[in-house]
Amino acid sequence: MRPKIFDLLFKDDRMFVLEICPVTMRSLTSSAPEMQEWAVITRRNVPGYPPHRSDTFSSRAEAVEYYKKVVVETPRVSLGNKPPDPLPTLDAYTSWLLAENLYDPILNQSAPVKPDA
Repeated sequence: MRPKIFDLLFKDDRMFVLEICPVTMRSLTSSAPEMQEWAVITRRNVPGYPPHRSDTFSSRAEAVEYYKKVVVETPRVSLGNKPPDPLPTLDAYTSWLLAENLYDPILNQSAPVKPDA
């Protein structure tokens, strides 16, 4: 069971935040060369932003497409840690981010980034 303290630590209503970044992939068990790929990193929306999962893609365009598909599914604290039902469209989700002045590296870059305090 998840400690209730997490409910007090979330930086805003989103339980997770996503980011896209270039990554270097290498095999631990073979001598295959390193591969440069793109990743969508899902992080807990708490101080320190600990990583929760990582999905890799061969191109930035594929990563952005995946990002835009899954970001609307982000669970919200105010919804009992569940995603909205029904899921919003990408435009509706973006409008929500703008209305709440929440930073998103793809959909709302102009909002302030909240410090990790």
